[in-house]
Amino acid sequence: MKNAAFIFLVCSLLLAPGWGSSDPAWQAGRIVDVHKDVTTKTLYWLTNTPITEDETTFTVSVHVKDKILTGVYELGRVQGAPPEEWVKDRAVNLQIEGDTLYLRAPTGNSFKLKIVRRKTAAMMRPVTAAELAEAYANPAENPEESVTGFIPPSETPATSRPPAAPATAPAPVPAAATPAPEPTGTISVRTTPYLADLYLDGQNMGYTPAKLSLPPGKHTVRFEKQGYKTWSKEITLTAGSELLVDATLEKK
Repeated sequence: MKNAAFIFLVCSLLLAPGWGSSDPAWQAGRIVDVHKDVTTKTLYWLTNTPITEDETTFTVSVHVKDKILTGVYELGRVQGAPPEEWVKDRAVNLQIEGDTLYLRAPTGNSFKLKIVRRKTAAMMRPVTAAELAEAYANPAENPEESVTGFIPPSETPATSRPPAAPATAPAPVPAAATPAPEPTGTISVRTTPYLADLYLDGQNMGYTPAKLSLPPGKHTVRFEKQGYKTWSKEITLTAGSELLVDATLEKK
């Protein structure tokens, strides 16, 4: 009787939901909701005209075990918009480390979110291996070895098992490769006084202040304004970097 009680206690601890770094393994969950929110932030005022910048925040809720976790992140140069595949009830691999939630995208990279809410819910409907295979066509790891919270094929109910493949199944036709987007960097420029002509590599790009995305490499920035001396500088931009150029123009 004592041995049975001890085994029951150990099993209960092993099956209990892990919410911190003590349970670093990838788990299976389901997308509950993806929400986009855009707010306009005033940077400064210019002659009674506000200079603004839009901030886009994504809120993603995911069901894992008996909890619904809600995480947020701001759209930026590090993380783009969530994958289109993340719709309600979609299977997803996730990892929880303290107040940080990592969601693995279909491409294999991970999105990092800050957990802002934890809500108790009914036990999640288990994710099957077939659902994970569909969510990750080319998984980086074998989900049966690295992900918890899903039903292996041997335990999938007969009514939900995928049909057996024919003995001589035709070879799949490889999908056309999508060209990767070219890497860029970001440059923010501003001058004192404002509304100076902005030239980038000799091309007029409008007035300051401005924010531009450019290919990596060397670029020449030049500012001109009537009554002031021309200001120019050569900059080097790397992929994914964000550079600020702040110039004070001297009067002639």
